Amino acid sequence: MARVKDYTSGKVVEYIKAAFSVMDRATTSLQETEMGKVLEAEVEKMIPTKITLEQANELIAGAAQCAVGERVCRVLHTDTPLTESVFLDELAIGMAEAGKARLVTREEAIENLKKFNAHAIILSRVSDKPMEICPSWPKRCLYWNMEKHGLKCIHR
Repeated sequence: MARVKDYTSGKVVEYIKAAFSVMDRATTSLQETEMGKVLEAEVEKMIPTKITLEQANELIAGAAQCAVGERVCRVLHTDTPLTESVFLDELAIGMAEAGKARLVTREEAIENLKKFNAHAIILSRVSDKPMEICPSWPKRCLYWNMEKHGLKCIHR
């Protein structure tokens, strides 16, 4: 499971890069392969869930702290359009302290997501808490690419 320190240190980007390396080399479905099972097991710990803007707003309203910063996957795919994730609570503080996000009010976090409302919103658990709300870019999103390779990981 990804932890706050994995995000703040950039280690999570290394995990994503390794997963993309596997998927980029795959010529067939990864379903039922050993590597597919490893990827599914690791990602399942984050319980990636497609949520609505209203659900995201509820999570933001209940957060002690919010931050906004570039999507984690975008570090590897700078050619993709910029959308910014909302980080909550300890992840918000850690990402801001690491210079990877900026602290914002709840209202600013909600407005940020509204800007990217055309994108599917994915909620991920970090350190076993729902703390990353990402307006995803499906072409270069780890979760969506896993699904394209036959690995069902996004809860709906």
